Amino acid sequence: MKIFWDPRTPIDFTPGRSQSKVEKSFEAHLREILSPGKAPELERAFALVDEVFPLLERFAEDPLSRTQAETLAGLLEDRARELEALLSELPEGPVREAFSEAALFFGVEAEKLRKGFYV
Repeated sequence: MKIFWDPRTPIDFTPGRSQSKVEKSFEAHLREILSPGKAPELERAFALVDEVFPLLERFAEDPLSRTQAETLAGLLEDRARELEALLSELPEGPVREAFSEAALFFGVEAEKLRKGFYV
C-alpha cells in the first residue's frame, strides 16, 4: 500500500482544530495586558511564577525529605490558588493562558509531592 503525501499541505493531527487566522497577534495581546490598569496583576503573576520555579529547580537537583516535600507542596498549592485568583483580572489571550497553565502545573506538582512521587 502506498501513501501519497503532498509536502505543501500543512500537517495538523489535532482533531477538530481549525486552520483559520487568529484575531490578534501576540504583540496586540501583550500591549493589551500591559495597559496601565492591568500592570499590578501582571506583575504579581510574574512574581509568583518567579518565586516558585527556582524552588522546583532546586528540588529537582536535590530531592527533599517527606516533611520538606509536604511543605513545598503546601506552598505550591497556595501559589496555584493565588495565581488562579489573579487570572480573573487578566484579559483573555496567550499571556493569561500561560499563567493558567502555570497554575495547573503548580497544582499537579503539589499533588505529586503529597503522594510521594519524588521522595
